[in-house]
Amino acid sequence: MKYEVRGSHKVKKGFAYYMIKWTVFLVGLLVLATGGAFMIKSAFGSATWDVLHIGLSTKTSWSIGVWVQIIGLFMIGLACIIDQSKPQIGSFINIILIGFFLDFMLSIPIYPSVMQWWESLLFLIGGICILGFGAGMYVATGLGAGPRDGMTMVLSKKSGLSIRLVRTLLEGTALLIGWLLGGPVAAGTFLSVFLIGPVMQASIGFWRKQLSRLDERDELVEAPMEPELKIHG
Repeated sequence: MKYEVRGSHKVKKGFAYYMIKWTVFLVGLLVLATGGAFMIKSAFGSATWDVLHIGLSTKTSWSIGVWVQIIGLFMIGLACIIDQSKPQIGSFINIILIGFFLDFMLSIPIYPSVMQWWESLLFLIGGICILGFGAGMYVATGLGAGPRDGMTMVLSKKSGLSIRLVRTLLEGTALLIGWLLGGPVAAGTFLSVFLIGPVMQASIGFWRKQLSRLDERDELVEAPMEPELKIHG
């Protein structure tokens, strides 16, 4: 007679892993919107796309956040048509929540009614850092690219142009249209072009590292099963 003891099995990633990842994604969107609101309230210049959103808001009865959602959904749909692909659910969650969060952060009474120049400068610099940090948080999760990121990648792939050039053209177009509509363009707008990127890159690196550590702790592992005894012979 031969005796054979079998088994081990794979354990899938736990529910807690995905909850933490989605929490980082959602908090990142709130942080990003907070930074955008700080920049708008500083009156020293808004982020490039917010110039467009504010310009459209001044010409209509819709809020800045609603225009964030409208422009974002339009860009997601257009990118999918060009690329003949389906969007991630995270992309829709991304743009819808940022619009709500931005309107909320602009409405709460936490800002001085009249700012000294140095207070406006603090709000501007703080807003740039907060926005970049929040953007890095949600991008690091990979749960859904923002509409501008998706459009940039699709146009770059289809046109053969570099990602940097395509992004610059998109940003410049949004800035020009926003300015023509009366959106606020100031020194802070151009400062944000140079500063948001490095802050966002550092944030992506930090959060990818944290999520990677979480992934390693929760990855598929060998786990013992109840021993199964088989008798041959």
